[in-house]
Amino acid sequence: MSRPAEKVKPWYEYRKHFISERRIKGGVKFWQENKATLERAQRELGVEPAIIVSIIGVETNYGSNTGSYKGVDALATLAFDYYTYTEKRASRKRFFTAELENLFLLAREQNQNPVELKGSYAGAMGLGQFMPSSYRNYAVDFDDDQFANIWTNPTDAIGSVANYFAKHGWKTG
Repeated sequence: MSRPAEKVKPWYEYRKHFISERRIKGGVKFWQENKATLERAQRELGVEPAIIVSIIGVETNYGSNTGSYKGVDALATLAFDYYTYTEKRASRKRFFTAELENLFLLAREQNQNPVELKGSYAGAMGLGQFMPSSYRNYAVDFDDDQFANIWTNPTDAIGSVANYFAKHGWKTG
């Protein structure tokens, strides 16, 4: 957290990371493999395929890097062991404590072992890198198999990313 990859940088410094031949090919492949699902998400939720593909590409390079940190460890560290007191840090502590609680609730709701849920160093999970509260509020079972799996199921991840945007007021076009 003291040296996040996401710190504010000018676009020209990010460009070489996000606009590469490998990432473009990955995006085209992901789009082709999930064309029907992307079209359905657009039809039902109003979010264009390019937006959904871009988010999944930026967040996890189309699922190739969803994170290897145990969510419990990451969130507990950020909630209880990382911050000294300042108002900004107290706010982050409250945020990560709430996310840890949401991780436990999510695990219980889905009958999963919370220690096995993995994600980023900050606790974000799945192809769309949802924090646990976002997972609980916006992840959808887009393939109707009775489980919203944003970790390994592109169909659910696509529907969930689109649902997140739709629930936050996305306007088509």
